[in-house]
Amino acid sequence: MAMDKTHSRLYLRWTVGERIQHWLLVVSFFMLVITGFALKYPESWWTWPFTITGSFDLRGLLHRIAATVYIALAVYHVAYLLLTPRGRKQWQALKWRLQDFRDLKHQILYNLGKLSRPPRYGHYTYWEKMEYWALVWGTVIMVMTGLLLWFENLSLRFLPLWVLDVATVIHYYEAILATAAIFVWHFYFVIFDPLVYPLNPSMISGTLTEDAMQEEHAQELEMLSQSGINPAGDIIDPLSVAADSESDEKSETLAV
Repeated sequence: MAMDKTHSRLYLRWTVGERIQHWLLVVSFFMLVITGFALKYPESWWTWPFTITGSFDLRGLLHRIAATVYIALAVYHVAYLLLTPRGRKQWQALKWRLQDFRDLKHQILYNLGKLSRPPRYGHYTYWEKMEYWALVWGTVIMVMTGLLLWFENLSLRFLPLWVLDVATVIHYYEAILATAAIFVWHFYFVIFDPLVYPLNPSMISGTLTEDAMQEEHAQELEMLSQSGINPAGDIIDPLSVAADSESDEKSETLAV
């Protein structure tokens, strides 16, 4: 018996370029975490990889290299969102909508046993948007305070010392918050959540199966089936289908 073609399809979540952005973020972020806390607690036992060299400056050098990669990636990501067709689709999908707050309320009531089924999510869930915008906010804070501390002599030419003291405190506690968010929040949703355990594969393969879409993005899957657009090939890009569907709706409206 021939396999139903629709069930063999995969759904695009991340392009190769988006996955490269993600893994550069992973590497630079964890390098910043490790070297940053190594600078804060230089006598801790876990800093031994740095002390083998006998050079305290190694921590600072690696921290600044990782910071440069992180900042360059942030600049590239903003340009990607604003200047590329795919990026603009991602930007539209990442915007907060009233439905996200309805989904949050629905999820809370479901968790409390007040509703019989969880909400059906679109391309991004409310918690994915919360994570993304928390990352954006955290990046702004860390870059601003980090640059003040990096170029300390220049900063002190224009700012009083107490500003750098405040920047140091903010940089430190934001680092703790960001690290906790990754280990507790992000790792739960991409690794330990029963729906995806032992790992959400989309940041490796770039795609989700139809079963995974039904579990995680049922509303988007329903939208795709109702769009009237039947994409060719075995990999469907939901963002492109949504854009094509909106374009068709506008054309029909103009024709009327």
